[in-house]
Amino acid sequence: MKLKVCGMRSGENIDSLIAQVNPDWMGLIFYGKSPRFVPEDFAESIVNFPIRKVGVFVNASLQEIKNTSNRFGLQTIQLHGEETSEFTKLVKEKTGLEVFKVFSIKEDIDWKTLEDFVPYVDYFLFDTFTKGYGGSGKTFDWKILRNYPFDKPFLLSGGLSIENIGDIQLLKAEIPQLAGLDINSKFEIEPALKDIGKIREFKERVSSVI
Repeated sequence: MKLKVCGMRSGENIDSLIAQVNPDWMGLIFYGKSPRFVPEDFAESIVNFPIRKVGVFVNASLQEIKNTSNRFGLQTIQLHGEETSEFTKLVKEKTGLEVFKVFSIKEDIDWKTLEDFVPYVDYFLFDTFTKGYGGSGKTFDWKILRNYPFDKPFLLSGGLSIENIGDIQLLKAEIPQLAGLDINSKFEIEPALKDIGKIREFKERVSSVI
């Protein structure tokens, strides 16, 4: 089970994350309205960290995505807004980077709306719907995912914590396409500052049961 830790910003905090947890991905949020927003002047302190850096964008332009990817040395682009399949294809072709496409779930999801994205994403990511595009600490009804119709792997996000590892284990047993977990607000001391010990415990517990 892969692990993405999202909403990082502090160089010292990132250093501790790599040393103690070494997740598969680390998310940097480039959405200006987020309390975890990473300004451009953080690039120099973040760019050389030896970890796969995911840039989280919300309805950004292709040029903004390309410029930020170059400045921060991103390996992955996460499209967290209302981006179309055509735009997703463009991002994939013009950056050559790994692409996550997020779908925020309220009460249900029409799987047909995802079909056109399948050729252009490396992973789907399912999160709880919020007006602020994530970081709510709330889960959605995971039963919705039981009808997931694609072979494409996906990441689960939205209110993940140590307390719901058992439910994650059951979901993985039902849906093998569940390839990874995306954690954020439940592991924070304050926005963009993570409790590394708690993340390490989460990873160890997940690894022991999945």
